[in-house]
Amino acid sequence: MSLLKDIKVSRRFALRGALGGIGVAMWLPVLEAMCNNNGTAFAAGSPLPTSFGIWFWGNGIHKELWTPNATGSGDAWQLPTNLQDFADVKDSMTFVTGLDMLSAEFKGHGWGVCYVLSGGDGNMCNTMADLNNLGNHSFETDQQTQWLPTIDQLIADAIYGADRPTFKSLETGMIPFTGDYAMGTVGSNIAHRGPNDVLPPVRDAKILFDKLFSADIPLPTGGGSGTGGSGSGVPSDISFKTRRSVLDAVMEDAKRLKTTLGADDARRIDSHMEGILDLENRLPNPSGTGGGTGGTGSTTPACTRPAAPPETIEDMTERSHAINQLIVTALSCNLTRVYSHLWSGARSDSKYPTLQLAGGHHAYTHGTDGSEPRAIEKYIMSQYADLTKIMKATPMGAGTVLDNTLIYGISDVGEPAAHIMRDYHIVLMGKAGGRLAGNKHIRLPGRKVTELMLTLQKVMGLNVTSFGTWDQTSETIDDILA
Repeated sequence: MSLLKDIKVSRRFALRGALGGIGVAMWLPVLEAMCNNNGTAFAAGSPLPTSFGIWFWGNGIHKELWTPNATGSGDAWQLPTNLQDFADVKDSMTFVTGLDMLSAEFKGHGWGVCYVLSGGDGNMCNTMADLNNLGNHSFETDQQTQWLPTIDQLIADAIYGADRPTFKSLETGMIPFTGDYAMGTVGSNIAHRGPNDVLPPVRDAKILFDKLFSADIPLPTGGGSGTGGSGSGVPSDISFKTRRSVLDAVMEDAKRLKTTLGADDARRIDSHMEGILDLENRLPNPSGTGGGTGGTGSTTPACTRPAAPPETIEDMTERSHAINQLIVTALSCNLTRVYSHLWSGARSDSKYPTLQLAGGHHAYTHGTDGSEPRAIEKYIMSQYADLTKIMKATPMGAGTVLDNTLIYGISDVGEPAAHIMRDYHIVLMGKAGGRLAGNKHIRLPGRKVTELMLTLQKVMGLNVTSFGTWDQTSETIDDILA
């Protein structure tokens, strides 16, 4: 069968068809048929993709609910209160605490976000006093930006060869920046290619759905691409009747392919088809009402098109979960290897109606009652945990998407109430294709965040020997490695 022959030499693959002039495709996850006998690499010998992501939230953390009582591996340490939602994925967490910025003194959110995402602004600095002489570089004003590329873009530039996925990087977010102080481009964006050169995050799950599965997406280079058609997804604005016919046409190829695959791959295709039927039920039709008939729903995301959310999502958790599903879909289909998720911006006064909190996050960190920001931090971590749980439930080769991912979970300040750039608590998730063992708490007082950022780049295969212009370093933190 030509489909099976093509899929065996593919790094990414879509079943394609066309009906009534509409191109449609169904991207498949990394199947066992694409891999070597052990499921540890593609059949042609190239490694399975290791993805790099950022999960960023603004306004730091309150350490008494974040610091474990012990360091070590496995049962030697336990999750602190505000990380309890990671219990099911603790084996994939590397929790790094104690790292500082420069001489660990007072400085604001703008300096922090510049440091933890880009390693500085290009000026060589070793102490906080050095930051008083940065020329025309402004911080916490409408002129602030990232004067150097952010770490996600450094990695994206370095890791792609001829086989570049459809998206060089994928940018998502949740809460738009709000606050009394302008933060330039850094309040609303993670990914920077350079000064004022940003890749804005998509915060609307339906727009993200269309971005990933629009019929207008160009085909990626390298690997198999199936047969027929020119698009890579189902347009979400075609009529419900036509959409049903298009899906049926593509799914017939999926059913034929399934009969030629092993049992595990056949189950993955089954899950994929269930997801398409679930999508059929939940996408709004042109009149704005309801969905279609049939469909059993999908409990395993794999590389299915997650059900598109309603046009307006008022519930924050539902919208967050939908975006998390779409991120994992992009990774499991090998549509990208680099992504960033901006939960909330540095110094943002984000609102949390789902927590019955009327005030803003940043203001709460400077208030007299500390319960509000602590509740917000726990909620943000619950959503980070949700992303990683979906990854763990999504197969890739002999492992899961989480096994083949490295996520840099970071905030802008160490101690938010006093703006002290000391004792950052950094939540790394994933095993990076086996390079990280996971299930560790490592505490390194006085070491620098730039040392960790250099280590992450090396884990992702970059040939770099030093990093940072604030706290420039050639030191790595080998304690995180397997």
